[in-house]
Amino acid sequence: MKYYRITGTAYKLMQSYIDNRYKRTVIKDNSLNKSSSSWEITRHGVPHGSVLGPLLFLVYNNALPITISKITKSIIFTDNMSIITNDNKVEFSTTLHLTMVEISSWFRSNLLTLNYDKIHFLQFLTKKQNEMQQQVVISNSINTNTNSTKLELKLRNLN
Repeated sequence: MKYYRITGTAYKLMQSYIDNRYKRTVIKDNSLNKSSSSWEITRHGVPHGSVLGPLLFLVYNNALPITISKITKSIIFTDNMSIITNDNKVEFSTTLHLTMVEISSWFRSNLLTLNYDKIHFLQFLTKKQNEMQQQVVISNSINTNTNSTKLELKLRNLN
């Protein structure tokens, strides 16, 4: 919060919203029988179903694109992020690897888990370009979710 210059009363309000919160899990079966865990203090995150939850998520998540901004460009929308690079074949592999190392590091340092199965790579190619086969290794996990699509642009004079 201080990074975004949220201080004073606004900071205290946000802090009181997050600090000293408790959580538990309640499970109901088909017969409407309930089973509950014991109450535990929330050490990380924000309360689910809260009004401020989405805002705090965006503030929290907003630091990820800043982390990789020196390596590549990114676009973030809610909980999805697109990384954009236009490097040649040699630089592409290096850029991709460095970006994924930074993202993995950011996730670890923020106590988050990156779901490697949901990472997909999409290459946009012209008719003359050949697909670059990529095998990305991140934290001992190999990701080959690579797709490509050929772009064809036809221009015509409307006069």
